Amino acid sequence: MTTPRFADVHVADIGRADAQLPQTVHLDHVPTAPFAFHTHRVTRGPLVVEETRGSDGIHLRLPDRPSYQVGLPLRGPLHADHRGKELDLGPGRAAVFTPWPETTVITGDRFDMLLVDVGSAALEDMLETLLGRTVPRPLRLLTSMTVSSAAGRTWAGTVRLVAEATTDTSSVLDNPMSAEPLQDALLVRLLLAADHPHRDALDERVPTWGPRAVRRCVDYVEAHPERPLTLTGLAEDAGLSVRALEGCWLRHRDVPPGHDVGRVRLGRAHRDLQFYRPGEITVTAVARSWGFRPQPFVAAYGARFGCSPGQTLHGPAFA
Repeated sequence: MTTPRFADVHVADIGRADAQLPQTVHLDHVPTAPFAFHTHRVTRGPLVVEETRGSDGIHLRLPDRPSYQVGLPLRGPLHADHRGKELDLGPGRAAVFTPWPETTVITGDRFDMLLVDVGSAALEDMLETLLGRTVPRPLRLLTSMTVSSAAGRTWAGTVRLVAEATTDTSSVLDNPMSAEPLQDALLVRLLLAADHPHRDALDERVPTWGPRAVRRCVDYVEAHPERPLTLTGLAEDAGLSVRALEGCWLRHRDVPPGHDVGRVRLGRAHRDLQFYRPGEITVTAVARSWGFRPQPFVAAYGARFGCSPGQTLHGPAFA
């Protein structure tokens, strides 16, 4: 199991700014008062999601390494120099950096930006899994992408979910049941949002087969809901590509695979709430044990069972 790691840097002392800032960060000008710089980094497996914000503009040097990096300004402009090309972006559009070349990112004052670092092998493997064939490496990604499209907004929302995790609220990343599918989702959604030579192929229809493969997968989900149950893992077990399995699932069950995974786990959570007594467990603990975030869990539980999980835990008298 991959354990998430968290790192924070906060600098508010102008006099010590140069000494306390990360070595990859340099101020664009002499800092002004009040001064603030903060970075929150989340690392899990091949993914690094980092949010950086500050009162004064910075020069950020991205190291040359085998990873794809995406810089997304949330507030203020972002200028990047990558492979001899200069990019000027604002909120709603992201810069995409391919592996190895050193890249420089320059922000304006009062900025807020997200930086996503994806191991090149992880992204390329995921594309091959989606397509069911090998692809030339590295991927030739366009140097920028919009996040105002449906695919871009979905990807950005997934990034925000990871970026907001902390050591106190990291259950979504600590529990493999939720962390592994979330990691896969971030990779898949990046491939669907970015422009590359295989983008159209991801939208092509794929042949679908009879319900037997789907039935086997559903039986597996019902027998082992405590496992990560990623779409890539289910497809591998079924001997199908990810898109073929998803197409079969939609054809024969009218719902995506994730719906059935959530349905089964919600049922197990309901059983746990009926089994334990108040004081032995909490609603939050049950939600997290089955890979749910607490607030969405309460909403989904109420929609399915017609009462709150707290009412179930306290017994029929409270329903």
